Amino acid sequence: MEEKEEKKVDTEEIKKETVETAKQVRDTVKETVKNVNIKNDAKEATGFISAMFKDPFEKIREIVEDKENKNLKIAIIFVAIWTIVIFIKALSIKYWSFNAIFKNILSLVKTVIAPSLGILVLSGIVYFMNKKEKRSLTTIITSITIAKIPEIIASVLGLLTLFSASSYKITSPISALCSIITVILTYFTIKTIFKEEQNSKFLKTFIIIEAIYYLAYMVISFLEIYI
Repeated sequence: MEEKEEKKVDTEEIKKETVETAKQVRDTVKETVKNVNIKNDAKEATGFISAMFKDPFEKIREIVEDKENKNLKIAIIFVAIWTIVIFIKALSIKYWSFNAIFKNILSLVKTVIAPSLGILVLSGIVYFMNKKEKRSLTTIITSITIAKIPEIIASVLGLLTLFSASSYKITSPISALCSIITVILTYFTIKTIFKEEQNSKFLKTFIIIEAIYYLAYMVISFLEIYI
């Protein structure tokens, strides 16, 4: 009986958290779009990246501990940049003909939503596994997004290959380095969310989280969405 009550409470909490997160993201997106200023937003994004380069771990800790989710707007800006870059890349390689137009549009939509879906999946796994130090889903999504900044930068630099095929010689090693940095930042972000000081204890948890994530990746890939 107690187990059923516990599950009911958990389900209600999850529903409430999901609704609150969706509302907060929607309101922030609406406000960002309403007050869009490319110059100011670009300045804010570059300033944030600069602060991240100076002390990435401290910046991530600050974001994780921020209960007011002040950094949600900047996270949305980075996701928007990532989405636009992927859209441009996908658009450049699609062959648009009358017969293939529906298939191409569907494929384009799947490609564009993949990064955001990947962040949501990983954030959801972290939220469910973090039973001791409960954080809001919004905080987790924001933190995971910020940890992905090196990957987003690599994606932006990857646009150079659209202008010069040989630029991959520069972008490829940078992309590989950014991927490694992203993994390190993601590890530290989740470790901070869990408030775990010892690496030896947390490493096992991180491996389990990654294993669940890649299991989800395999399942979602059947829909031809590659997160």
